[in-house]
Amino acid sequence: MRVTERQIREGEPTIDDMRHDLAEQEAINMNVGDIVRLLKDGFEGLENMPDEDIKYEWEALFIHDSK
Repeated sequence: MRVTERQIREGEPTIDDMRHDLAEQEAINMNVGDIVRLLKDGFEGLENMPDEDIKYEWEALFIHDSK
């Protein structure tokens, strides 16, 4: 089983940690077709998303997992 940085992190995540976790989760779930579309069409990076949006998305994905 793959171990993510989120799984081995100690303490509360920073916004940068949350950005990394979201990117890592997306990468884990990507298939070749997704990667080809990404390379063709581009992508607005998570660094460009407001902190509040990152926190909202992170909590929606990962807080539910831990309960």
